[in-house]
Amino acid sequence: MRHIAIFLVLLALLLPVRLPAQYSRRRGPSSATANSGPYGGPAVTFSGTVKALTKKELVVDLDRPDPDAEQQSLTFRLSKKTRFLKGDQPIKLSDIEAGTHISLDATRDGDLKFSALNVMVAPPGKPAEKPGDNAEK
Repeated sequence: MRHIAIFLVLLALLLPVRLPAQYSRRRGPSSATANSGPYGGPAVTFSGTVKALTKKELVVDLDRPDPDAEQQSLTFRLSKKTRFLKGDQPIKLSDIEAGTHISLDATRDGDLKFSALNVMVAPPGKPAEKPGDNAEK
């Protein structure tokens, strides 16, 4: 009988300590890395031709370095932070049509999908250039 009483006292003391641990919030880098948000990494520049364009996505047929290479297409997310430029002037999304040659800067989101930062329309007849690349050598 005495052993049962000691056991019940220990159980009563240890049970409240254990219960809050089951409901505590997780803290640490696991939640921070799972949702690091857009624009976390360095931007990469792509150039190509617009294949499809919606309010949320841009599909681009990338320029091929070798004419015999297979055509590749990439899909980029568009957000409120995406800027559309023609030269140095901002333009609207509706000003860009399928078949337009563009150059764009993009980063990877937390889910490893591309997110467009700057979409630059190339002048007609010229390949897209990154601003600052036209410096004389």
